[in-house]
Amino acid sequence: MSDNKTYVFGHQNPDTDSICSALAYANLKQAEGHKDVQAARLGPVSKETQYALDYFGVQPPKILTSIEPQISDLSLQPIPQVHEDDPVLSTLKTIAETPGRSTPVVDDQNKLIGVVSIPDLIGAFTNPYVESMLMDTKTPYKNILDILNGTIIKGSVPERVQGNVYANSQLETGQQLKPEDIVIMSHTDADTQRAFKTGAKQIVITNLKPTEHPKIPKDYDGAVIATSYSPFESIRLMAQVIPIRDMVRKDKVEYFVDYETLDDVRQNMLTSGHNRFPVVNEGGQVLGSISKSSLVDPNRKRVILVDHNERSQSIQGIDEAEITEVIDHHRINEITTAAPLFLRMEPVGCTSTIITEMYKEKKIPIPKEIAGIMLSAILSDTLIFNSPTCTQRDKDAAAYLAEIAEVDPRTYGRGMLIAGSNIGDLSPKEILGMDRKRFTMGEFKVTVSQINTGDYRGMYKHLPKLIHEMDEYCKDHEQDLYVLMVTDIVLGGSELVVAGNSKDLAKLAFGIGEDDVSAYFPGYFSRKKQVVPKLMNAAAQYAQQ
Repeated sequence: MSDNKTYVFGHQNPDTDSICSALAYANLKQAEGHKDVQAARLGPVSKETQYALDYFGVQPPKILTSIEPQISDLSLQPIPQVHEDDPVLSTLKTIAETPGRSTPVVDDQNKLIGVVSIPDLIGAFTNPYVESMLMDTKTPYKNILDILNGTIIKGSVPERVQGNVYANSQLETGQQLKPEDIVIMSHTDADTQRAFKTGAKQIVITNLKPTEHPKIPKDYDGAVIATSYSPFESIRLMAQVIPIRDMVRKDKVEYFVDYETLDDVRQNMLTSGHNRFPVVNEGGQVLGSISKSSLVDPNRKRVILVDHNERSQSIQGIDEAEITEVIDHHRINEITTAAPLFLRMEPVGCTSTIITEMYKEKKIPIPKEIAGIMLSAILSDTLIFNSPTCTQRDKDAAAYLAEIAEVDPRTYGRGMLIAGSNIGDLSPKEILGMDRKRFTMGEFKVTVSQINTGDYRGMYKHLPKLIHEMDEYCKDHEQDLYVLMVTDIVLGGSELVVAGNSKDLAKLAFGIGEDDVSAYFPGYFSRKKQVVPKLMNAAAQYAQQ
């Protein structure tokens, strides 16, 4: 059951580069024969990104909320399942042949309904036998046929036992029974005809060899079951065919669902007296079992990071994952790995530029739709080549991709950015979460969000609510400073809005007064090159004061 996929994803609050690079790199890996590689995303798709995906007919990748090891990452141990109608004897044998002292009980759809253990079954072997036992427990006739290796040689039987069970030898001459009753007789009885005259419509003939044919009265219209067991053995075995239905424990059943994290499983196991537990899927169907020893060395999920390499920007549980590759165009930060990995980080304006070059290096054709979304990523990250992060390599890659995608990059890019800048129907929380990254800068924890718009002045009507939301975010996530970068792609600059308890850091970095909440900076397009470095330098200066 272990999840063998390798997930490719960008940072939290994904922008166009983050999502499109994940899709493009997963496609490249699959073209190389790695069919288990799958693109993913760590947050909602922005309007800008959705515009690009819709334009080129590409579905967004699946969303991941955590990469923490889950039960689904384990190799589950097989465990036999039994049903409520199964007889106690075969159930006991099943448990005896299985590690542990219990086994799951499932319904006809393989859904877990309870468990049964050896102590639960003991009563069936110690309770005194009574004639009505099989009727009282609604025993299926199938159980009788199975345990006696019986064959119906005449007539048919109902689905379940509906009468009492008698031995032929205990009946008095002329005694009448109900049609639903069962009589067990021996093929060698002195009075074999007595059983057929009782009125019972179910007769079990014992001591019958396969080659022997019993004498059945022509006028008998009931069912006849043949078995080679003796009468004594047949009665003893039939006491053990009662179904386990009333012995199943359905309250306080301890089991796990395959999506549960191993940390949660460990905590629950510590307080349990059991060692082995059923595992079910979300539909309740039993998949296997785990024991405490299953958690000693679990498989770790394999991931490929694109467009980021910082733990704070990645998925929950990244420290528990096996990072196999990193493709990025940002500074190297604190992510560490337990094993060597493929690392490609280059000073270009967009991760998709690097991935485009990798397609060309490997001589793998780029499909039109993949070319289109990688072009979208480059145009977004470089603000149609206006950002100071833009390099000639970005421009060359964009020209190459535009030819494949059959679009004019500048015309298409303006349409995409304008579509993404329509934020009139978004809440302050949604606006701030469109493209948000967190950084650790010396002793400061700083969050920087960026949005692109065609009318940054229109943001002023949202300003009080935005600043309130920024302050609340700082409190809830223990951030010292929040900077919102509102980039106007028409005017060619950005308004920096600041909030938090360490606005003096913004004053040191940008000269924004302590009493001011924002300031406009012509030519500011890049968070990576124009905002984050100034904040880091300010944090370093602050530490030296």
